Formats: sequence, structure tokens, C-alpha cells
Amino acid sequence: MWRIIILAVASSISAVSGWSAEVNRREAISKGFLYGGGIASALSLPQNAIASESQSTPSTPTSLLSEWNPLEYKNFPLAGRSVFPPPFLPPIRNRATYRYSLGRDTWALEQLLAFANVTATIRTNVVKLNSGGLWVCGPLWPTEEYCKLLDELGEVSDVVLPVNALEHKAAMKQFVKKYPMAKVWIAPGQYGPFGECGAIKAGMSADQIENVVHAASKTMGYRVDGILPIGSLSKDSAENIMPKNLLPSWIIDDEFSVETLYVELPENAGPVSESAFHHKASNTLFVTDAVVCVPSSADFPIQPIFETYFDATDLADPTFWPRTVLQAVFLPLRAESDSSGSQYYPGYEALANLLVRAPILRAFADARSPNEVSSWVHNIVENDKFDRIITAHFASPITASPSLFANAFEHLNENATSESLSSALPPITCQDWSTLDSLNSFIGDNKLGAPVVYNYKAGCKDINE
Repeated sequence: MWRIIILAVASSISAVSGWSAEVNRREAISKGFLYGGGIASALSLPQNAIASESQSTPSTPTSLLSEWNPLEYKNFPLAGRSVFPPPFLPPIRNRATYRYSLGRDTWALEQLLAFANVTATIRTNVVKLNSGGLWVCGPLWPTEEYCKLLDELGEVSDVVLPVNALEHKAAMKQFVKKYPMAKVWIAPGQYGPFGECGAIKAGMSADQIENVVHAASKTMGYRVDGILPIGSLSKDSAENIMPKNLLPSWIIDDEFSVETLYVELPENAGPVSESAFHHKASNTLFVTDAVVCVPSSADFPIQPIFETYFDATDLADPTFWPRTVLQAVFLPLRAESDSSGSQYYPGYEALANLLVRAPILRAFADARSPNEVSSWVHNIVENDKFDRIITAHFASPITASPSLFANAFEHLNENATSESLSSALPPITCQDWSTLDSLNSFIGDNKLGAPVVYNYKAGCKDINE
């Protein structure tokens, strides 16, 4: 589904928002066209260092982001920042990787992602298993720098493709080639060069499951050791679902449990999936796109990785971060002035320092498959007890309980009251959904995807109220 939506967005972006894919990124940033993950900073990356580490603390961390330090990183600038074949999206030749320790034997490796006039951070999340091997979720482009930073942590034993979104799966084949001994586990519904990998569904026989997994290695273009089944997967339920030889050791050993969302609507080009992983030893929920926490520019500095791609003058614009956040989640660049005459962006203020479901996913995913998403969230909250969340975008780790995670999806609660919606959801005005409304209209008018069946704007307030 999201492949079609991305095409719709790319085709209509100029008409809807006045954005242009032809605008030079460095010119665009000054005009508010780019979105990504940084704010103004006077920090500079030591480009001539063989290895670089920085340790400092943001001045006023929020309670949700008390464990997140964007300035405490390690990199190897001279190890090599290119890969062959090259990525199909920039950065191409100078694709930097920064490693962050997330505590509790977990790490993040971050790169930049650029598409047309879009720039954002994207991360691989890594866990050290009881065996000493590394569990690598969402691999990125395996440059020499990336591999050196990863190899310092140990030997890669398992690699997981947690979603079927293009930006998260693009580097998978090259990563698997670089680490041929690692076991490969993928979320269902993946598209490869030779077709779809299929899905493990309730009621399938052992032979049927083995046939699906065997075929996936052919369709995906790399070896697949297992496909994560739709729904819940844990040590207690595993052997009732699929053959033991197709189960990850980290499930058999009770290190993780998994909840997999799978949506397949006839009007869409293909299925959509995301797997959420509860790592029990670290009490952490790993998700990819399910929720995000946007750090406030008042509390946190730019992530230094942006200085490898943008000029200092681009990053010095004080409105850079609010504007980039709004465009990343497809809210309009509506600005207002406070009593002192200073400009601010209400849409950005509504999101900052909160655990939220990104508006673009509320409008595209939840609006079309509310029951499936709601069931997935319910299973995560009921089955997994965690005190923090690690995502693939924006800030992580996020100090959050299952109830706070559920609150981010309060718009899907059919019994929600105006009070519960107001207390649980970001205060986005009804008018600030205009860009996403227009895109949904474009998709519907051109029959590019399934119709909207749910009020994704639940709880919004009129700008004049």
C-alpha cells in the first residue's frame, strides 16, 4: 500500500504543497522545503579523525528522552563512506554512519536518508544476545564505516527486516551478502526482485510453512531462514505456530516476543507489515515506524551527522528544525507570532517531546485499516511489559510504558471521549490536517489505494476555538 501512496505523494507534492523535487537541497532548506532531523548547532565534525567519539549532555532533557544524548556518538570518518553497488538514494559517496550506545546492551547505527527533497535520519537497532551474537534490526547500507562500527560490538548472528517499507529494506541484500553467516528473518509480505515472499498465517501446515519460506529465498534474491508469522510469536506459542527449525533461537530462548501487523487490502498494490519486538532482558520495545518522539529544539542540539551533508549556514536557520519536522509528518508550514512578535509553528509545538503516532501514518495506515492496527496495539500492550521504546526515526530511547504507547493510538478507540482524546493525543488543529486530507483525496480520486474508512483526525480542534 505505501508504495502506491509514496508514488501518489511524489506525483502530487507540487500541486498540494508547492514542494518541488527539482529544488536543490541546500537552496530548499532555506525555503523550508526539506525535512530531516536537526536544528541549529555550532558543533563541527572532526573530518580528519580516524575515529571520533563525543560525550556531552544536553542541557535540559525531557522525561521521555532522559536517556537520549544526540552528542554522544562514535564514528570512523576515514574508514570509508561508500558502498558498491551504490545506494539508489543519496547520500551516495559520503554516507556517514554514527553509532550511539542506548544502554542495556543495545546500540543504534544511524545514517541519513534523502529522497527528492526529503532528508531524515534512519537507524539500525542492535542488541547483544545471551549467546554473545548480535541481533541486527533494520540493516542499513554496509559501508566500511558502518561495518567497522558494527563489528566492534561483536559477531552478527541474526539480521531482521522488520517492515516492508522501501527505505528500510533497500540495503538488505547487500547487508546479507556482507554477513553471510547471519540468520535472516523477515516480516511478511516483502516484495523482492522475483515476487512477493508470502506470509505465515494461522492454520497453515508445517509443509505449507516450509514451502513459503523456501520460496522466499528465491523471490527475495537472498537467503531467508524464516518469515515472522502474523500476530503473536513467543516461546510459549512458537511451536504451535511453526516448525522449530524455522524459529529464531532468540524466540526459543525466550529473549524476545514479537507482534506482527499485516494488512492486505484488495485495492492496494500489496500488503503492509511491521513487526514489534519486546526484548525482555532490556525491558525494551523495538518498533520501526509505529510511534515517534520528536525532540524539541529548545532541549536538544542537532545530531552531528547532518553536518556531513548540509552547510553550516543551512543548519543555522532557527526555523530549520520546526519546518523539517512538519514536512516529515506532512503537516503544513503554518506559522503564527507570539506576543513578542517571534514566529512559531503550532503544528510542531503540538508534537514536540511527546510520544505520538506520526500524522502521516494516522492518515494513511490507520484511516484504511483501523481494526488491524488497533488489534496490533492491543496485543503489544497486553503481552509486552516494557519501560522504554526504541524506534527507527527521530529520538530514541524513549522512556515509555505500555499505557503511554496505547495513548498514542487513542484516536482508534471507538469509546474515546473528548476528554480522553484531548489528554492522549497531540493538539493538532483540524486545519493542520489539510495537507494529508488533500493527499487522501488525490489517492481516492485516482484510485491509487484503498478508501479511507476511519476518522483519523479524531480529537482535532478548530483553529478558531
